[in-house]
Order: sequence, then structure tokens, then C-alpha cells
Amino acid sequence: MKNQLKALDEVIDNFTEEEKQIMEDNRFPYIFSKAWMYLKKGPEIYRKHDSFQQPPSDFDDEELQILTDGCNQILRGVGMTENNPFTNLDVFGFYNLFRLFHFDNIDRKTNHYFTLNGKPGILDCITFQHYVDDSQVIYYNFCEFPKK
Repeated sequence: MKNQLKALDEVIDNFTEEEKQIMEDNRFPYIFSKAWMYLKKGPEIYRKHDSFQQPPSDFDDEELQILTDGCNQILRGVGMTENNPFTNLDVFGFYNLFRLFHFDNIDRKTNHYFTLNGKPGILDCITFQHYVDDSQVIYYNFCEFPKK
């Protein structure tokens, strides 16, 4: 695994101008570092060192896999814009991902008629608030409609 700061710099270098402008407000370096540590340590060790014992010990393999997928997306710079939202997390997985970083959802705006890469689905824009310092971040999650 690359050095964390080098990996962060590479992701930021690939950000759009919009993502670069909102990166600090969305606490991206903090969230990136938390995702990095989760992937490096795994859920058990991460939980032992986490102030809020995240992720919960009763999460099953599927829930833990969703957290891993979300953390990997963060390491690719995903989620800060509607053009580059999280995918394949479902709404509860999205909430749990940010709970892992000590954020609770406080507002949700939903576009039920969104298309991403030619695929119809639902785009959520969620405002999360940090447990301790009350800072707020806004991230996007896309859920593709099931195929008929």
C-alpha cells in the first residue's frame, strides 16, 4: 500500500476544480485518512482503537463488505459531487459508512429521476454532522434502479 499522504495527493491531483473547491468543507482529508486506516487495520482492530467502537461488533459480513467498498471509493475520491457519487452502497450502507467516521445524517435530499452513466436510479444528497465538533459535510450516493 502506498504512503497515505502520497495517495491522498494523487487523488487530489485528479479532482475536478469543483471537487478541489469543496474538498476542505467536506473534510475530505480527514475522511480519507479514516478510510485508509479502516482498510489497513480491518474492522476488529479499527474498532478497538475507535472512540465510538465503530464499526459495531454485530455487523455481518455483508455490512462489513459495504464499508470496505465505501472506503475503497473514498480512496478514489468518490462522493463529493453528483457527477461522481458513491455507488453500490444502498442508503443504509451509505449512512453506516459515515457513521464509521463519526458522522450522523441530518438532512437528505433525493432526486428520484437521476441518470448516471446511462443508468436510471436515485441520487441522494446527504448532509452529515460530526458527533464531536458538529462540522457538516455533504456527500452523494447513487442507487441504480433494479433491472426488470
